[in-house]
Amino acid sequence: MSWYAIDAVDRAFSRTRKALFEPFNFWKWVKFAIIIFFIGGMGSNYGGSGTNYQPGPNDYGTDFPAGPGEMPDFPSDISGLGSGYIDSVSAMAIIGAIIAFFILFILIFSYISSVMEFVFIEALVRNEVHLRAYFKKFMGKGFNLLLIRLALGLVFLILFALSLLPFIPLFLSESSDFAVPALIGGMFWFFGVVLLLALLGAVIGSFISLALPVSIYRETGILSAIRIVFRNFKKSWQEVLVYWFIRLLIGIGVGLLILILFGMLILGLASVFLIIDIILYFLFSTFLSESFIWILLLPFILVEILFIFAILLLLSVPFAVFLKYHLLSFLEVWFADANIPFFDKLSAAPETGFETGPGTELRGSEQNLLGQNESGQNVSGQGVSEQSVSGQDAPESVRSGSDGSGGSASGDSKSTNNHDF
Repeated sequence: MSWYAIDAVDRAFSRTRKALFEPFNFWKWVKFAIIIFFIGGMGSNYGGSGTNYQPGPNDYGTDFPAGPGEMPDFPSDISGLGSGYIDSVSAMAIIGAIIAFFILFILIFSYISSVMEFVFIEALVRNEVHLRAYFKKFMGKGFNLLLIRLALGLVFLILFALSLLPFIPLFLSESSDFAVPALIGGMFWFFGVVLLLALLGAVIGSFISLALPVSIYRETGILSAIRIVFRNFKKSWQEVLVYWFIRLLIGIGVGLLILILFGMLILGLASVFLIIDIILYFLFSTFLSESFIWILLLPFILVEILFIFAILLLLSVPFAVFLKYHLLSFLEVWFADANIPFFDKLSAAPETGFETGPGTELRGSEQNLLGQNESGQNVSGQGVSEQSVSGQDAPESVRSGSDGSGGSASGDSKSTNNHDF
């Protein structure tokens, strides 16, 4: 018995090679890199070390101006650019504005990422990358996917908070009974909850990933597509379990390969750029001061970092394309009614699993009918040619008999043709 997930590996390799290297198109790689950038997201750390200074009443002094034109005595112990004198804007308002800005930024980026999920699928299936057209096409589905992801994130956050409720009294109590065993038990519980929620999220995410192509090519909603995939999962859950196991192995292999390849590349490029920066530093130090040297070197360093990031993003394109093609190739044979219009068709009809599509059987029957008609026409053509030859050589009586037989043969062929159609 052949498993669909294993067979999909070869098809994913073949489609990746055709999409990226036959022929090689640099701008196609760039477009795929842009899509992968938004799908993969950005690893950002918004935390930072700030000052703990809180202005007190003594910082403002007592000698405030009695009239216009006079300036107060500024205290000398205030750090920063006079932030303690901005009375109209509170610190909480500034913090709230910053948090709102980052929430808005994350929402916008998440929406673009959700739309790009559909753009990536369409580009791989068609083997054509039209960012603007595909983005406009899937703006609605991307918004629905964003709402589903936000709802799932809220549910997981609530589950995580509920799992920590039993430990809140222990941490709030000031009793001396709180010892190391309780702390260790709490840590094990915490990591266990995180692992369980991560596994549950991975399963739900896999169902959503399988449902997105179904939603596109069956022209249905995302939730309806998830229900369709889940119904097929109940019929052939063994195939999906094998698929998850193969995806785990592929993910580990791809991750190790990326780690080694990217590590060597970063080390090599960083060494080259470090040598260039050292040369520039000594060159600038001959006629500039230390502060101006770093001001001039900063643009070079930023360009070098962006260059390394762009190279790594381009090199990640084959890996991301292969993984997505593996998912689509598995879905193509596991759920034949997905109706995925790949740019290349399978040479042989794939196994349809538990739900078969009527389109494949209809095409096969039409081919059989066409073959029978062609053979019937060939036979009738040969009969007509034989009749013409015998009609030229035979006498009149024989010719009339042959005409009758020819008429019957013609009638038989007509009846055969009528029966075929």
